[in-house]
Amino acid sequence: MALGDVSVYVVGKDEYDEFALAEVIFVITLAVKDVCGKLPTERLFLDKYRRICLSLDEIIWKGYLENTDKDRIRRLVRLKPPTEF
Repeated sequence: MALGDVSVYVVGKDEYDEFALAEVIFVITLAVKDVCGKLPTERLFLDKYRRICLSLDEIIWKGYLENTDKDRIRRLVRLKPPTEF
């Protein structure tokens, strides 16, 4: 799926059929738009990369869909301490 200048791919097996993956891609799309404030350009995506990764970490945990609520994801990301890579 194209999201601005960024392509997003999701792959699943077993219980993650196309219906479950549709929900995953929808939540990822919402989270990226929320972090970037709009559809991301490549530059904006790279500028917000840390926050996007934190959001993805809250959405998917150990390969399983965990959170789908945008407000909950935003709150959980704010609770994580900033780290240097």
